[in-house]
Amino acid sequence: MNRNLAVFFFSCAALVRAASAAEPAQESAFTTGRMEAAAPPQGMRGKPINLPDISIIGVIDAHLSDDRTDTTKDRLEFREVEAAFQGFIYPQMRADVFLAWHKHGTKYEAEICEAKASFLRLAEGLAAEVGKIHVNFGKLNKEHSHHRPMIDQPQVLTNFLGDHGLVGQGGTASYLFPLPFYLQAEAGFWQAPGHEHEASAKTTVVDTNGNTVEVPVYVESEEYSLADKVYTGRLKTSFAPTPKSELELGSSLATGHGAHWEEHQDEAKVYGVDLTFKAWPSSYQRWTFQNEYMHLARKVPVGRLQRDGFYSFLNYRWNKYWDTGVRFDYAEGAFPTQSIERGGSVLASYHFTETTRAMVQYKVRRINGRTVNEGWLQLAFGLGPHSHELE
Repeated sequence: MNRNLAVFFFSCAALVRAASAAEPAQESAFTTGRMEAAAPPQGMRGKPINLPDISIIGVIDAHLSDDRTDTTKDRLEFREVEAAFQGFIYPQMRADVFLAWHKHGTKYEAEICEAKASFLRLAEGLAAEVGKIHVNFGKLNKEHSHHRPMIDQPQVLTNFLGDHGLVGQGGTASYLFPLPFYLQAEAGFWQAPGHEHEASAKTTVVDTNGNTVEVPVYVESEEYSLADKVYTGRLKTSFAPTPKSELELGSSLATGHGAHWEEHQDEAKVYGVDLTFKAWPSSYQRWTFQNEYMHLARKVPVGRLQRDGFYSFLNYRWNKYWDTGVRFDYAEGAFPTQSIERGGSVLASYHFTETTRAMVQYKVRRINGRTVNEGWLQLAFGLGPHSHELE
């Protein structure tokens, strides 16, 4: 028994001596302030750096039309490339930059599609964005074209907000009310560019001294949009009527000058209301019923113009690959000459993955008594996080 106790105490003493001998080495490791760097992840060379999320989106489409005045018809072309650089630059603060190359006529033009800094939480419920931004007006204006569930833009957006929608340089602030249901208000201030009058030819006139002089003939752009200083507001609410459905209601306002305000000094306001209902019968099935109505009130030298327009879109997603839809358009022109366009579209999409889809759309347009048939076949693909579907 005594022999066993002696062996036990001898072993304890040996462990104490070994621990004491190891202490200086441990102190040296921590007091020098030097730590060995961990090996970089497999496939990465050197030290990791703070790179943004980078995405590339490409759009190829074919457009057919029996409208002889359409200069983009009967073509298959690479229509758009968009590069996105996104990431957090500070806690609760992120930056998003979208650079795009669009096909306009026979040339590609580069532009900053969006470039903004987002303050996600200035205070409880308060957020803000500053930069060049697709203004949050209605449902579709905020979305980039390749994220929309349709190929062309509804005519009411084109007639009242421009070919590329309402885009401005400025800032916006939104507030989420602390209520038992969702209610958000937003207000923004923007600087939007006007449209320049181009000199297409020259004509000869006689001045006040009786001399014959040549002067340029300016052609006014057929595109209309808001310009100069533009103020916007939006109020949105949503709730779930059933456990597998959602109803969203919104109202929007934009006020400023017309695109040719430097020549005409006109004032304009665009009012909008929207309603969207979604239902999910199963995991991959979805019904979407989306509607927007807009009213344009424009004050020009010849008087006051009151114009209306809307679209109604119904879409059904059968499974994770296929969806089909129909859309009806009605839009009055923004100019003094009265113009009315009605249209009906049918669409079908096949989703290869969550970043790549093929879509076909056929549309019949009735413009001031004239009928136009046109169709599109589009392939949109992407690499990176921004290329995922957003709707």
